[in-house]
Amino acid sequence: MGWWRLPRARRAARIAARLEELGRREAAGHEGAGPRAEFREGLRAELLRTHQEERAAPRRPGPAHARPRIRRVPLLVRLRPWLALGAMVGATMSVAAVTYSAGPGEVLYPLKRAAESTLLTLTRSEAERADRQMTVARSRAAEAAELLKAATPDRAELIGQTLEDMDSTTRLALEKVKQPTKPPAKVRRFAREQKKVVEKMVPKLDAENREIATEYLSLIDGYAGPAGN
Repeated sequence: MGWWRLPRARRAARIAARLEELGRREAAGHEGAGPRAEFREGLRAELLRTHQEERAAPRRPGPAHARPRIRRVPLLVRLRPWLALGAMVGATMSVAAVTYSAGPGEVLYPLKRAAESTLLTLTRSEAERADRQMTVARSRAAEAAELLKAATPDRAELIGQTLEDMDSTTRLALEKVKQPTKPPAKVRRFAREQKKVVEKMVPKLDAENREIATEYLSLIDGYAGPAGN
């Protein structure tokens, strides 16, 4: 704020010098007397002129504020959240795919079963729930068939659990069929598909699991209907 003080100080010094000069002239011409009218008039004119010069003099502009530079954000930085989101979605889809294909005894299989159970719980329509239950029963039949190809020590136990889950889920789905003697086409198709898969497994099963499979075939046989219908 001190940039304008120096010119004002210079003007004040100049006025003081001018007054001193006028005072000396006046004192030299009229020693002992009061100031003459010419002296007063000259002093007044000098003060007015100095005042007008101060008002007319343009002020020096202050330092211009430097406009802040807008830093451009690199494209990679701007895209980083989207890239992270895409990676997360991709990872989620990969985990979902692996979970969906998991079989009994595998690490992600409980997660698959939990997802199926949640989906069934959230289904409000009985018809839609029956469709989902038949889909789950198909998955259990396919899993049991795959277990027969595995050479694991606990294979028989896993097959037994899978067949029991298939049986219980199928019973829940068929309970909703209003006319068991004349089931809908989708129910007949389901029963025939299941019968075909399970019948192929029976000769390869041990005695305990063969009994479970045979009871299951008896359950769905009435819903399959005559061949060709």
